[in-house]
Amino acid sequence: MNIMDNNFSKWGWKENPFVLKIDPNLFVGYDNQVKAALKHIDNKHKIALITGRTGAGKTTFLKWVENNYDAAKLYVSKPPEKPEEFVSLFSDLFGYTFFERIFRKKPNLYNLPAYVNKKIKDKQLVFLLDEIHETNKEVLEWLRVLTDQIDNVSLVMAGMPVIEEKMSELETLDQRITTRINLISLDKSETRELIKKRIESAGGKGILPFTEDAIGMIYEKTGGFPRETLKLCDRLVNSALEKGLDAITLKDIEEHKEIELPKVRVDEPVVTFMPKPPSDEQIKNLPSKQRKILELLSKKDWLTPTTIVEELDFKSYRSKGHAIRSVNNILRRLMLDGYVHRESRGKAFMYALTPKVKTLFVQN
Repeated sequence: MNIMDNNFSKWGWKENPFVLKIDPNLFVGYDNQVKAALKHIDNKHKIALITGRTGAGKTTFLKWVENNYDAAKLYVSKPPEKPEEFVSLFSDLFGYTFFERIFRKKPNLYNLPAYVNKKIKDKQLVFLLDEIHETNKEVLEWLRVLTDQIDNVSLVMAGMPVIEEKMSELETLDQRITTRINLISLDKSETRELIKKRIESAGGKGILPFTEDAIGMIYEKTGGFPRETLKLCDRLVNSALEKGLDAITLKDIEEHKEIELPKVRVDEPVVTFMPKPPSDEQIKNLPSKQRKILELLSKKDWLTPTTIVEELDFKSYRSKGHAIRSVNNILRRLMLDGYVHRESRGKAFMYALTPKVKTLFVQN
């Protein structure tokens, strides 16, 4: 056991409450989005689509629905790679009768709707499908077929915003989506509630050891993205333990620096810089190449300089090597100005928008 684990008890904690884990019992915020999802299911609509950036809380949202809605439910953490895999998903849920086993009446992809209809009869099935952006068009087409032919199924899909582009190419599926829900980020009070709920789940009281001003600064730095909030709180708590602090104040956060640790292998990525976030007006006044890089990072999380060059196809440079060096310099400038942050993953640095800037792009 890490020696710091023993020190959590000084705040009354049984464990570190900010470890990244999916726990639907700790889900907070997104009240309007939750109401929209539950209304969709209550009305037995067919297809709902939930979108949000990495760390917005999509998986926790789906798991909360799974735990709190009273109906037959099938939660799938990743979509099938092939349509045929739908057969095992549903047969694992419903199983086979003795008759079906004896006479080998097992479903295939084409008679699967009849099999499911027979199993659920007049009851409702809530099908929750996560990471939908990772699937292909063939699987998406079969999702449409299955939801059309299964009588009482409500499909709730969740994925990155890029899934909207795939959907736009599948008009028949896109037109069947009756509910679209976008998870942007938590507001300040919801961010506070997330931190409070996590602390109390570990045995603590309220937001201690954080002060109210500290909570405000955490919100400013993370933009209200749940995962970023938990990661920052984890780093602040461990830093406070190292320094022997009893409370975490605004001043402590302002003085907190994330530094890269060379020649040290760590399992968690190291965030190397955390400056004050810029404003929307500042983004609009950036040079064109900087804006193009930010726009790309608003659509795709965690890219290397090489990938950025390949995606943007910069042709004004003498060679790809020159372009990569130039992009590296631009990224360093953007990092110092608070637009992006980077993480060390293996031998490469990968870049993403800071949470606050990510929020500005989503809102625009």
